[in-house]
Amino acid sequence: MLKESRGSKYDEKIEEAIKKIIRRGYTDVKASIESYEPPKSIVGQGSTITEFVPDITAEKWGGMGYFEIAKKESDPTDLASKWKVLEILAKMKKGEFLIFVPHGNMQFAQRIINQYNIQAELIKL
Repeated sequence: MLKESRGSKYDEKIEEAIKKIIRRGYTDVKASIESYEPPKSIVGQGSTITEFVPDITAEKWGGMGYFEIAKKESDPTDLASKWKVLEILAKMKKGEFLIFVPHGNMQFAQRIINQYNIQAELIKL
């Protein structure tokens, strides 16, 4: 499972992203923080089986949206794999994949989506 950093700053970013998601018309929000039902985990198969848990999921017009908070990592390979899986799932479920980017992380997030050809909208937090 891809480990996520947890803490009050992370929870604040999740809450801020949820407000933006709801303003976009999404409902049935699930998030990986205490006050929400957690999103379902996604099992990816390849040379090794990997389990991913999106930061946030929500529904809109019958489609499923997947949302992530960008966090700098020294080795972004697992993060890029997770984002690629979420991008594909969003397309399959007629939804969208958005990455919320806290201050100071935009270049990092932009570099990953460009390098790994990930179709996602980056939104400043």
